[in-house]
Amino acid sequence: MEFRQIEPFSAVTVPVEHQPTRPRQPGAVSHLPITDPLTPTIFHEAWWLDAAAPGAWSEVTVQAGGRIVGRMPFLLRRESLGRAACVMPEVTHFLGPAVEAGNGAPCNRALKVAQITRELLEQLPPAGFFNQRMHRGVEDVLVFAEQGYQTLVQFTFEIAPEAPDQIWANMRDKTRNIIRRAEERHELADCLPPAAFAAYYTANVENSGHGSYYREADIARVTEAALARNRGRIIAARTAEGRIAGAIFCVWDQSTCYYLLSTRDKGIDQGATSQLIWEAIRHAAGLGLTFDFDGLLTKGNRVFFTGFGGVVRPRYVAWRKTRSYRMTTHLANLYHRLCG
Repeated sequence: MEFRQIEPFSAVTVPVEHQPTRPRQPGAVSHLPITDPLTPTIFHEAWWLDAAAPGAWSEVTVQAGGRIVGRMPFLLRRESLGRAACVMPEVTHFLGPAVEAGNGAPCNRALKVAQITRELLEQLPPAGFFNQRMHRGVEDVLVFAEQGYQTLVQFTFEIAPEAPDQIWANMRDKTRNIIRRAEERHELADCLPPAAFAAYYTANVENSGHGSYYREADIARVTEAALARNRGRIIAARTAEGRIAGAIFCVWDQSTCYYLLSTRDKGIDQGATSQLIWEAIRHAAGLGLTFDFDGLLTKGNRVFFTGFGGVVRPRYVAWRKTRSYRMTTHLANLYHRLCG
């Protein structure tokens, strides 16, 4: 068993990058087999973690027979008053344990996954706060629960890579009409470079009066890394006057295309976001990939996402917060209010 700090762009043994698969026939099974269980998502790959948290991410590993059979990346964030938080890097929407269970009966594989997961958790560095959202291959969080973590379930929508005509037929009439009208107003293009997309995203958030979840530099770094490897796509919708009405950023791995970032100019959007998502869904289907809306947290986005069809899927979350972390967080917040 091993805990190690990963240096940026170091010679870590990682699998060859997965290229998008060729399109599958309509009606095929929606989930491609995971070819390397130790990198179940794009977010587990070293290049992504290097871009999301350069020089800062780490991982714990479990070995058997001289090879790694389990790994779990994380970011250990140092905070004020001596606090430490074990979390996911910025713009990284899923992580969790990646385990190679080998062959054998399902019951034996399940026990092996549980044991490797247990050994991974035992190696995590001391931290007052832990929070990770599990990737789609994590089918339960029982080991986290037995180790004293709090667990919950969130949901997302997935659309299987069927023929575009079938996906279109499965959509809500209202959604199709919004897309048709948007297609009359906007042209789509892969025209925004990473830095421009990051600036546009940040500006729109600021104009809405809310703080951005992500720093502009982090967005630019991950989008640039993904585009350089042909593992991501920035799509923008332009009006007839050349103004950008909206833009989205999607990334993909060997099985799934993730709807990761979305931004729009509320004054001229006029259905551009729906049009952009439809283009991303078609692109994912052409690659033979499941399209993941990457989160279903409010009534508003549930109604919006439901219009595109698809199936609701669970995503597990595990978190833990110690009493001392709660107390020091309260003190830190009190200090900032008083000295603010």
